[in-house]
Amino acid sequence: MVALTARHSLRHRSVAILVAMLAIAGVSQLLVALRPVPTSPAGTETDSHGPSLADVDQGPSTGDGASDIRTAAEADLDVDRIRANVAFWSERVAKQPDDFISSNRWGIAEIELGRATGDVTAYLRAEAAFDVTLKRDPANAAALGYKGSVLVSLHRFVEAADLARTVRERRPNDPVALATLGDASLELGNVDDARRAYEHADAVAPGSATLTRRARLAFVAGDSAAAVRLARQAVEAGVAEGVEGERAAFLQYQLGEVLITSGDIISAGSAYRLAVDVDDGSFLAHSGLARVAAARGNLDEAIRQLSVAISIVPQPEFLARRGDLYTLRGRSGDDRLAADDYATVEAIAKLAGEAASVYDRTLVYYLANHGLDAERAVRMAAGELEVRKDVYGYDAYAWALLAAGRSDEAQTAMATALAFGTRDAKLLYHAGMIAAARGDRARARSELQGALHLDPSFDPLQVERARMILAQLP
Repeated sequence: MVALTARHSLRHRSVAILVAMLAIAGVSQLLVALRPVPTSPAGTETDSHGPSLADVDQGPSTGDGASDIRTAAEADLDVDRIRANVAFWSERVAKQPDDFISSNRWGIAEIELGRATGDVTAYLRAEAAFDVTLKRDPANAAALGYKGSVLVSLHRFVEAADLARTVRERRPNDPVALATLGDASLELGNVDDARRAYEHADAVAPGSATLTRRARLAFVAGDSAAAVRLARQAVEAGVAEGVEGERAAFLQYQLGEVLITSGDIISAGSAYRLAVDVDDGSFLAHSGLARVAAARGNLDEAIRQLSVAISIVPQPEFLARRGDLYTLRGRSGDDRLAADDYATVEAIAKLAGEAASVYDRTLVYYLANHGLDAERAVRMAAGELEVRKDVYGYDAYAWALLAAGRSDEAQTAMATALAFGTRDAKLLYHAGMIAAARGDRARARSELQGALHLDPSFDPLQVERARMILAQLP
């Protein structure tokens, strides 16, 4: 019943779905948190000053700020409220193009809509709204701050970094510009630049927003212990700050992600459950609980949790993973359910229009994992790597090359990915499979065993393949 409800919700929404940032390939995709937008003008503080660092935090939107758990009906009402805000402010801008207060609030409402529904095209409309403001007032702090977060959400990281640097020329200590610069730099593979930006932001505006970013940076740099410590501190700081609802749930989810990728599945499960306790609408936390259940062999529960996540925001990554779970479970009818999910993965990207590139990396992994159109996967990965040279960019390129039968080139790309020092079981698995394809049995055994020991939750289907290859190695 849950699965049927989830598929109905997906068809009903018919929107392009945001990857995750916070997908970060585990902890990766960077997401934008926003405060609620009033339904009528209520002062000009947001419009005359830049957003606070909490306004461009990495977690989901703060919705209505309620501390109680949202039901599905309440979530639908919240989306209705956000759509009403979009209509209200966009209509005001249409009538009065010079009304920069309305154009800013229109942009903020569009971002909130994107966060609530996963509609990537909302970020394109948000960018257009802030550009209306900037055409009239190029130095408008609110429009510049929010536009930077929009560019990150659209994966236009070079533009985001350039915009942040422009803001810093006027305001060197602007924490929002520093956070945006750090977020963009990390996705571009500029780890040192990201570290400097985050440390500066933490010095001028310490709190959960900077701590969660520093946790992500520590994980990418290979310091899993520091990542866990900082993520715990981010949760504690959020409590001290009075963070509630979706943002509080995101902080717990982030903690769960660094815990599970570090091999502590028990503590990770606790963090995900706490996130759901805070906000039952946390699709990220439900996906985390699915990951825990799959690792424990409970495929029914894993499918149930993923179905809940998909019913809230059907991300392509979730659909691909649920398809894999159906394939692994293998009950009567599961092959059709898996096929439906796999077909929807690509359909979502097609709906995104100009923002379709947001899904490139997800599609690369999907195609390579399932042996589909390997040359297309290589082209997409290579194209993204031209500008986004982060650890997972090189990893995705290596994995696509292996799928295309180009194992020597895959090894070169994988060596670059591993040079970042990131301790991620998916990276170790890919390195092991590349080694196996090249006939390096000793390294294949070492990397594959390392992946399974570190985090057997990284991908249910690929975990089974790793075990199969290990069984075949002499």
